[in-house]
Amino acid sequence: MKTKSFSYQRVKSRRDKLFLTALRPYLDAKISGDTVNDVCNDILLCLPNTVSRSALFESIRVLAGVRLSRPEAKTLAWRLAGNIDKLIDGIPVLPWTQQIEDEIVPVCVEHIRPMHKRKKSGFLFACRAVAGSSCPMLFTEFVSARSCAAISRTLGFSAPFGPYPYSSAMQFVNLLFNAHVEASRSHSMPSFMTVTASSGMVRANREKIEVRCRAKPCPEGFDHSCTSCWVGYDQCEFAVHPISYVVRLCPSCQADGYFDPDDSRLECVRCRLNK
Repeated sequence: MKTKSFSYQRVKSRRDKLFLTALRPYLDAKISGDTVNDVCNDILLCLPNTVSRSALFESIRVLAGVRLSRPEAKTLAWRLAGNIDKLIDGIPVLPWTQQIEDEIVPVCVEHIRPMHKRKKSGFLFACRAVAGSSCPMLFTEFVSARSCAAISRTLGFSAPFGPYPYSSAMQFVNLLFNAHVEASRSHSMPSFMTVTASSGMVRANREKIEVRCRAKPCPEGFDHSCTSCWVGYDQCEFAVHPISYVVRLCPSCQADGYFDPDDSRLECVRCRLNK
C-alpha cells in the first residue's frame, strides 16, 4: 500500500469551510432532486476546480430524501474534505459500509481505555478516520501493552533515555498516525495491525508529546503528569481524555475519586488504572 500525502490541517480547514459556507444554508432542508443540484453547485465553489461534478453529485445524492441535520452536514463535509483525491479522480465518496481493499487511513486517537483480551493486557483505541474511505468514522482497535511500547517511537516519542520517553498508552490520545487497514480483518468496522506516521504527523504529535513528557512546561502550571490530570481536552489541548473528570465517592475504594463522565463503570479512575 502506498502512503498518500496528507495534511490534517488542510482537511479540517476544508471541512469547516464546506460546512459553514456550502452546507449551513441547507440545514433542516429535505434533500430532493433540485436540492442535490443546488448543494452540489455550492460545494463545488469551495473545492478545487479539478473535482469531478458527477462524482460529487453521486456523493450527495445518497442523502436524497433525508432532512439534513447538523450532524449529517458535518459528516458529509468531513467525508468530502477527506477524500478530495477520489473526487478529482471521478470516484464518488459514499458512506463506509465495508472495506473493499487494503488501505492506509490517517487516524486521530480520540480516547483510550484499558482492556484485557484473551488474557492479554492492553488498550482499546478509539480512532477517528480523518481521511480515506471510512472518514469520518470512529472505530476501535485493541492494541496490546507491548505493541503500544513498540509503536511509540513511530509516533514521535524518543528512546527511554531521551527527552520524550513513552510511559503510558494514554499519551497516544489525540496523536495522529496511519492505520494500515486490512480488508480481510475489517468486517463490521475497519481493522488494522500495522501503523506508520509521516514526518508531518510526527511533527504535529511532538507538539503534544513535549508537554506531556514535560520537555515543555504544562500551560496550567501543574506539576502532576498529564496522565494523572483531571482536565480533559475539552479544556486543554494537551489533555489525554476527552472530558474533564468529576469528583464523587467511589464504591470500590470508598474514597472520593475522579470519574470519567462518559464511563458508566462504578469505579474511579484510580481503581480502574490500578487493576
